[in-house]
Amino acid sequence: MSYLLVPLGIFILLIVLIDIFKTILYINGGGRLSSFTARKIWWVYFKLARGNGRSPILNFAGGTILMGLVGMWIFLIWTGYSLIYLSDPGSVVDSATGQNADIIGNIYYVGYTLTSLGNGDFQSGSDIWRIVSNIMGVNSMIFISLGISYLLPVLQAVVDKRTLAVYIYQLGKTPEEIIENGYDGEDFTPLYSRFQNLETMLLKHGEHHLAYPILHYFHTNKRSHSTRLNLAILDEALNIQDAYKLDKSANAYTWGVLRGAMDNLAVRLAEGYSSIANDPPDFNYFDSLPGQLKENFEEDPGIPSDENFSKRRGRLLGYIKKAGWDWEDVVEAK
Repeated sequence: MSYLLVPLGIFILLIVLIDIFKTILYINGGGRLSSFTARKIWWVYFKLARGNGRSPILNFAGGTILMGLVGMWIFLIWTGYSLIYLSDPGSVVDSATGQNADIIGNIYYVGYTLTSLGNGDFQSGSDIWRIVSNIMGVNSMIFISLGISYLLPVLQAVVDKRTLAVYIYQLGKTPEEIIENGYDGEDFTPLYSRFQNLETMLLKHGEHHLAYPILHYFHTNKRSHSTRLNLAILDEALNIQDAYKLDKSANAYTWGVLRGAMDNLAVRLAEGYSSIANDPPDFNYFDSLPGQLKENFEEDPGIPSDENFSKRRGRLLGYIKKAGWDWEDVVEAK
């Protein structure tokens, strides 16, 4: 019966190695095991914060998930190899007495072989197990080292993510402020150069989310540093331009280019990180627009009848609610 531990151990190793490959190297979304673990840890933090995006408790979720994933990978690799060694009582022996190691001895031997400590008080019991030990050492060198090295690029992506949030925040604290700050009385020249930089940052952010899905869980309770919130503010400003066609200059296409970058980001956001709210928020910005921008309208033209416009804003609301924010945080400068 002990030999049944071999296929069980191999199965665990295959599961974790595939998960590591998909999460770190595949660059097309995380593995199922990692995604499941990340969601559950976030759920615990979200409940502790009572669904409030301003709670400082949520600031610890991203780091906890990151370390949790690395710890999970190491634990499962350790467990898989331990089961394989436990299938044979003679797989590990005491170096001094030659006696078979007990269960703890087997687990201890696997642990220090994986970590390359090489204490030497236990050794492989036969040539076959020496080869298995070599395979385990190479496996550890590649995959565990890969898991640990995963930390640095993720943290750099977190820095880029917060830089994007602050960049948008400086354009305006609300969608209306972005419009007002960017309008110089004739057109939106102050925004054009910033939009060009912003397009690059958005495209990079979208690829980062695809390569490192864990980025979704790095939360900050500061409004100025919240990427979700500031992306919603930016997209709503684009919605205002899309609904009212305020910019009629030759450079109006820059709004559309930025809209395309936002669409690319939306594609990168998996269903687990966003949802569509049943009722999109009210769209009532016309009265607060600068007077010069309303001269071409006899009355409020209202929102476009396009179903996609309402669905986009509903998804926008669902996106921020996933992180504990409300629509008031988008339209009100606090």
